[in-house]
Amino acid sequence: MPISTKLTRALGITHPLIQGGMHYVGYAPLVAAVGNAGAIGCITALTQPSPEALQKEIRACKALSKKPFGVNLTLLPMLQPPNYDAFAQVVEDEMASGQLRMIETAGHFKGLEPFVIRFKAAGAFVIHKCVTIRHAKSAEKVGVDMISMDGFDCAGHPGEADIGNWVLFAKAARELKIPFVASGGCADGKQLAAAIAMGAEGMNMGTRFMATVEAPIHDNIKQALVDGDEHSTTLLMRSMRNTERVYKNQAALKVLEIEKEHPGDFSKIGHIMKGDNYRRAFQETGDVEEGVWSAGTVMGLIDSVVTCQELCDNIVGEAEEVIKGRLANSVALVSDDDEASKAPPKITPHFLLQYTYTDNVLEKRVPHRAGHLKLAGEFKSAGKLVMGGALGDLTGATVIFRRKEDAEEFVSQDPYVKNGIVTDYVVKEWSVV
Repeated sequence: MPISTKLTRALGITHPLIQGGMHYVGYAPLVAAVGNAGAIGCITALTQPSPEALQKEIRACKALSKKPFGVNLTLLPMLQPPNYDAFAQVVEDEMASGQLRMIETAGHFKGLEPFVIRFKAAGAFVIHKCVTIRHAKSAEKVGVDMISMDGFDCAGHPGEADIGNWVLFAKAARELKIPFVASGGCADGKQLAAAIAMGAEGMNMGTRFMATVEAPIHDNIKQALVDGDEHSTTLLMRSMRNTERVYKNQAALKVLEIEKEHPGDFSKIGHIMKGDNYRRAFQETGDVEEGVWSAGTVMGLIDSVVTCQELCDNIVGEAEEVIKGRLANSVALVSDDDEASKAPPKITPHFLLQYTYTDNVLEKRVPHRAGHLKLAGEFKSAGKLVMGGALGDLTGATVIFRRKEDAEEFVSQDPYVKNGIVTDYVVKEWSVV
């Protein structure tokens, strides 16, 4: 079953997942693929050279998909600021059809509030990206609909406070009056389940969506993300209080060396940092050592390049299994006031089905997962199946049945068994107090 949250209900999407704005990545083909997979993606406005080019990209996305999508507009001070008003006007104009529904904003150049007012008047759902609770509360005051809480793990600009997700999300749930999504270092279903448990309405991902089949970047970049790990990033421009987390390549190491000698002087590193180097590596050469480009520590969780559909289905499927299995099984409901609870325990025999899964189960189970879940739902509705779920390391699964015959019947019909996802299984009696 889909995971329903305030994010999915507000935007009319199936999965509580956002593909956030990314320079030289957030183009129509990726955004459309994310939408068709049931999530929502963002075209990156300032990757486009002009407002007219942005309008063309938005219309290209509409031609590729009929699903909802968004636009990211980052409001940052630059040496030569773009015409933000003109870009905003294109966004407003293109919202008339109702398909462009979400605006992801970041930064506050010339003030966030005027843009929030404009976008909301046009019918947008505005999500603002923040790295501290203080900034999130400010965005809340100017009327944004949701916050994307971006922890220190993130790619790009993590701010200067260096606050990790574990504290940031928990405090956001306590302090904010509006909903938030988890952002920074997000890649799998366990994280989605954890984010929801901590009060988030979904996840916003960037680097993980770069390593998809539909991401319009060079395959060498995608492979670098697969080959990298959580140690494969570095932080630049710390001395300028404009910190950026980037892929640790030769260009980034050169910037670190120069910055150490000339702290706070962007003119010394501008020739390496310039966006055209970034664009050329992503769109033309595929040279992973060329240019300075954003990537997150989430590389430690990326082990393959998959389609957007597979990625979204795997994340949500794993989250469902964690929520229904591990979390549900961890809670024992006991009432001190219930006299029955003081009586001697009644032993009720049940039967435990233990599966052993094949290697690479996340990928191999995709075409059979819907049938497996449908069968489990039917058995549960019929009162034959009590509960179950995959093991935390996905090496297998455990399912509890009321009768041995029910477990054996389930095995005989399970697509996972018929198609080799299950390599071994055992059914044994299990006593429940």
